Amino acid sequence: MWPIVHNHPRGTCTQALLLVSLALSICPPRQAGAQSITQDVVIDDSFPLGEPLEKVVDYFTSAAFPSVAIGNGRGGMYLYQSTSGKLAGPWKRSTIVKSGAAFEQARAITFPGESHPGIVASIGNQIVWFENPWNRGSAASVTQPWQVHVINPNHGCHDLLLEDLDGDGKIDVICSSAISLRAPEFVAFQNDPQHWQVVYDVADAGDGVAVVRIGANTTPHLVGTDRSGNVFWYANPRLHGGNARTANWVKHYIGPGNVGNSLAAGRVSSTKEAVITAANEHEGPGGTTDPRGITWYEQPDDPGRPWIAHDVGPDYRDVHQITLGEWNGGAPYFLVAEEEQACDPARPEGNPPTHPGIPCRITMFQWTNGALQETVLAYGSTHNQAVLPWGRGLLMGDANHGAFGASRAIHVRVIMP
Repeated sequence: MWPIVHNHPRGTCTQALLLVSLALSICPPRQAGAQSITQDVVIDDSFPLGEPLEKVVDYFTSAAFPSVAIGNGRGGMYLYQSTSGKLAGPWKRSTIVKSGAAFEQARAITFPGESHPGIVASIGNQIVWFENPWNRGSAASVTQPWQVHVINPNHGCHDLLLEDLDGDGKIDVICSSAISLRAPEFVAFQNDPQHWQVVYDVADAGDGVAVVRIGANTTPHLVGTDRSGNVFWYANPRLHGGNARTANWVKHYIGPGNVGNSLAAGRVSSTKEAVITAANEHEGPGGTTDPRGITWYEQPDDPGRPWIAHDVGPDYRDVHQITLGEWNGGAPYFLVAEEEQACDPARPEGNPPTHPGIPCRITMFQWTNGALQETVLAYGSTHNQAVLPWGRGLLMGDANHGAFGASRAIHVRVIMP
């Protein structure tokens, strides 16, 4: 098993001492060079009634400075832009759309011929594209409602990714199933921005989905958990000369999990891509009994055989999203944040939190000097997070859903190496 090195910010450890009697074991002193949150700005502490579930950070309103989009679980999507062009703000909120329950993922998208990104979102139990009005008018027009284009009128989804799966040079929309919406998994293959072919049952994935490459081949494949809860990768038919726009991609076993697992895939320790899974108790059957927490599945030489499992953190629970990427000169990382129901004082469904006595954490894992280094960036909870490169570091937009009493304030945070 690969070693894991733990780092935690000294300042928040002092607070943790007041919360738990075992804080000395939870919070060893921070080591030199550990990642940290260097700036944390609340851009809205009076979010409208509802839950800030969907987050997107991109250059929607300026080519030089990013803005933040937030989808409300009770209806609507909002845009935040800094009126000063600085993170400190103040930040102004406008409305992209007033209605439609945003559940539970959205992504920025730019089509050919556009200069400014729009948003693809699961909202109102549909998949829609919000067209950025700046592409047709002035920068000031972004504060007006955005034009809505429906991609799939019949279903939304729990997790959503953008990738060219069929190799035609056009971005496709990948949707996991959504247990709460009773929605199946599907892929919306793009013919053009106004016309899409929706194919169901491409992969019998649960509430999470990821895209993975096998070996040195650049063909994108899918990762998900089937109804048994096991984790599989689903082979793109293009790998053997077939058509990606077909159902029932052949699946290959990776390892155990549960249907509510959060998933990500990408490079961790080598040139081969890995799969990261995390327990998300409240997103499907089997979640509360899944003992694994975070697991890193290393791709073996023969990807048709079970993948090599590495236990990363069994006490990480209720992780709704895993952000995996590269930063600071190409160093791979993955970022996880626990939801508020994982820790005190939450009482999800009247039950104790997932790990009483252990604070919720926002944590970065990075492969450094032959080991997976763990750094707790903050003791606190959040739901989905959106991450954008920011100089040598990252800019993260995040918020709690607030269903169990946590603050629903919208944050932007700067993470530096």
